[in-house]
Amino acid sequence: MLHALELENFKAFGERARIPFAPITLIFGENSAGKSTILQALNLLKQTRESRETGVLLLPRVENGIVDLGSFQDMLFDHDLERTLSIRVETTVGRRYRFRPSFSGDKIAIELRFKRPSLEEEVLLDEIGIYNGKSAKCIAKFQPLDRTEISREFRGRLGFFRDSRGLPVSISKLGAAKCVWLTEEPEHWKLEFEWRLRNNEEELRELKEILTEFEHANEARQEDNNRLREGLKSLNDEIKFLSSDFDLKTYISRRHQEKMNTVLGMQGFLPVGAMHGERSSWRGVRRSLLRRRPDDAVFDVARLATIAGYALEQTLESLFPMSPFRRPPERWYIFRGTSPQNVGYRGDLLPDLLFRRPELVQDTNEWLKRLDIGYELEVKPVGTEARDLFEVRLIDTRRKERVSVALPDVGFGISQLLPFVVQSLVSEEQIISIEQPEVHVHPRLQADLGDLLAEAIKKPRRSQFIVETHSEHLILRLQRLVYKNRIKPEDVSVIYVSRGPEGAEAQRLHLDEEGDFIDEWPNGFFLERLRELR
Repeated sequence: MLHALELENFKAFGERARIPFAPITLIFGENSAGKSTILQALNLLKQTRESRETGVLLLPRVENGIVDLGSFQDMLFDHDLERTLSIRVETTVGRRYRFRPSFSGDKIAIELRFKRPSLEEEVLLDEIGIYNGKSAKCIAKFQPLDRTEISREFRGRLGFFRDSRGLPVSISKLGAAKCVWLTEEPEHWKLEFEWRLRNNEEELRELKEILTEFEHANEARQEDNNRLREGLKSLNDEIKFLSSDFDLKTYISRRHQEKMNTVLGMQGFLPVGAMHGERSSWRGVRRSLLRRRPDDAVFDVARLATIAGYALEQTLESLFPMSPFRRPPERWYIFRGTSPQNVGYRGDLLPDLLFRRPELVQDTNEWLKRLDIGYELEVKPVGTEARDLFEVRLIDTRRKERVSVALPDVGFGISQLLPFVVQSLVSEEQIISIEQPEVHVHPRLQADLGDLLAEAIKKPRRSQFIVETHSEHLILRLQRLVYKNRIKPEDVSVIYVSRGPEGAEAQRLHLDEEGDFIDEWPNGFFLERLRELR
């Protein structure tokens, strides 16, 4: 689940703004206040990752993309190249990558900061920050290394990484980032420290045996080997430290500097794993000893960053943005020979999806009846020979006799709303974002959409919705559903976006158990109706 988004110097947002999400998030605000910016930030990251271009950082516009934001300068607040664009995404970590007990909860946040020094230079990834999603405390910060700074050691030691899909990625196509700041909060180090105390004697014995082997190897070679001497010195220092009476503070101080040398492999803006460039035999032994420890006995900042990258990748993959305007309907369609899993960003895959899945047509008709639209869908082949030619028609259920009409012959609102209804029914654990689904839809149907959202966030679908809207009727229905205990107040996040002196501001308006707003609407929003009635 997507928990929150923080934006700074991105389009309408100048000063940092936090947008908390819920299973149903409704974004309100006056025109040009910055509502669409919230969706565009997520779409920008998704568009960039889906491009799969090697090393690409940001793609504000691509042909037939899901968002067109112009140039990097166009995306900056006030178009000021002196500013640094920041996007922080707080999301859930999948069960496969759940944290060790020292990390509070299953939320993590990754912040990406971009800059462009001048129009003559490329966009740069300035910094990657990893945050505890529950406490919002920073755990680590990384800054990218220049390609010339990536040691040949890395390229020589590793042939490839695997990306979030498990596919090999050549190390020659990766960037790298080095840890430049790391937390010294005891909560992250305590379990490792306690494990060390319990197993100190055993590891000391193993290290002393390794030291003896190294010393014999050094005598046998009888040559000046700086790398070996450095390894021996490091090993002696480690044994000396572990033989001392160290406390938690001393332990953190020593290990902190070691972990500050962590280098990550980067695929675009995502961390994909640690780079280990040291050829020292002792360092290799050290890593093998660490791998033998249970996960909760190692504060592995590289693994933490990789998990954050994976969590962001999974969030972007589950994000399904829908265009503000869906593709107009046609009188007939030619089946493309594929089985789509969604309606398509512009609704262009809707006909094929319905053609291939008769059970989805039935589910949709049940909801069209619940929404009291007055039509039901009929998908059928055209003629008897051309089996790939079919049409999507509507049956008028308000007539005594079944009257079939072509989809283009009914009001435009039905064709615009239908892709959203079908996508809500076909999605499972997806994040569906849409701008103004109420366009071309009358007030009662706007309210009834709240029932659809309330059902779709529950099992078995468990989807999440981010809706930019102006519909008072939609929020009133959700308030009613809270009052009837069909959804909980925390299932709804109402965000009001307004323009301030330093750019857009986002305020969450909370609901109580009765479905009433605890917070007042800013700027008299929705008071127009009351004024007109006076």
